[in-house]
Amino acid sequence: MLLETAAPRVEEPRSSLSKALALLVVVAERSQKGVSLSSAATRTGLHVATAHRLLTALVDENFLNFDPYTKRYFLGLMPYEIVNRAGPDLEFLQLRKTLRPFLDIAQQSIGGIINLSVPSQGESLCIAVIEGRAQILVSTLKVGARRPLGVGAASLALLAAHPAGARAAIIGREAERYLKYGRLTAAIATEACERFPIDGYVVNEALIIPDIGALAIPVFKDGALVCAVSVTNTISYLHPDARAGLAETLRRAVVDAGFQAEAA
Repeated sequence: MLLETAAPRVEEPRSSLSKALALLVVVAERSQKGVSLSSAATRTGLHVATAHRLLTALVDENFLNFDPYTKRYFLGLMPYEIVNRAGPDLEFLQLRKTLRPFLDIAQQSIGGIINLSVPSQGESLCIAVIEGRAQILVSTLKVGARRPLGVGAASLALLAAHPAGARAAIIGREAERYLKYGRLTAAIATEACERFPIDGYVVNEALIIPDIGALAIPVFKDGALVCAVSVTNTISYLHPDARAGLAETLRRAVVDAGFQAEAA
């Protein structure tokens, strides 16, 4: 039911905000040389008049800068100000950049959807979703999504990597929130964490979305927990006999990227 050949998707009307953000991305990708109005319109599929109106608004708000001599748009000051305000979260960008090529290779090998999540403010924050040509159409996470520690495989792997005392405290704190996520309970989260030292990975046994499960491993750098990587697929694909091999593929990607799959 949830696994089928991807079909062409019907394009929905885009809001002005969506169009403006698309223009911002186009300029950001080519900010060193700048982007002309016609090029920005073409690359975003917008009418030139619409693109001009939105680009002008972005210039007015300092998201972009317009050079009247070259007639090109460049990034303005505001994106850099936003990045500066992000503070420690900037480390996530470098982490994603480092791991992404290796996770792309892993996804091509094992299929499914690979997610990369980091610990952030006592929760799990998704910073990358790698779909490739995955046939599964249900993505349980989007970039920027936050989950309580223990909800979903990647978040569960982050939780499982904590010392027993800290882990129990987190599960106790989040017990009520777990009940909002399908069949997840504090007892199930506890049991899954207890299996981690035995298996070397954790599994979401289709607890949140029927028929859709995920397997995950925590990732370390110099002994410190930095993130978790998961692969999402149908629970039949994640059958017990296949799990060790899937986990090994994820570990190999992590190690090849210069990280460790185990705490020092």
